[in-house]
Amino acid sequence: MTAEAPIDAVLEGCDGRARSLRALRGRVVVLFWEAREHLEQNAALKRDLESMVRGHAQDVVLLGVGDVRALDLPVIRPIVRRAIADIAESIGHEILLDWRGALERPPISLRRGRSNVLVLDREGRPVLRAAGPLPEAARADVLSTVMALGERTLAA
Repeated sequence: MTAEAPIDAVLEGCDGRARSLRALRGRVVVLFWEAREHLEQNAALKRDLESMVRGHAQDVVLLGVGDVRALDLPVIRPIVRRAIADIAESIGHEILLDWRGALERPPISLRRGRSNVLVLDREGRPVLRAAGPLPEAARADVLSTVMALGERTLAA
């Protein structure tokens, strides 16, 4: 099996500026793409990852992306940005906004209506995708994948 090609998507930051996944190359990225009603589906995995990568933000990025298509109305966009910015500040991680479903389309192909986890290697290639509430074995797979990709720093 051949490795997948590096991926990119341009999303919006809570400040309204465009952010490209390409800008994160050189770091392992663990991306969670979910709508508000799915935030708790993988809360245990998020806590485990947070503990594992604490102090290694220069090498491993935990990135939230809100599937906010249902809220894409010009009059409420600023309210949504502010609310998500407050959440991002409280958790200490950036959350980007996907107003148009960019991460649902190929080649990324995440699944709407559930919590999605996407792990990208340092070159931006997807190495793991998972959707829905992950059982313990799948959570362990995510953690071991991130540990292996970030081994030069996480093991230290």
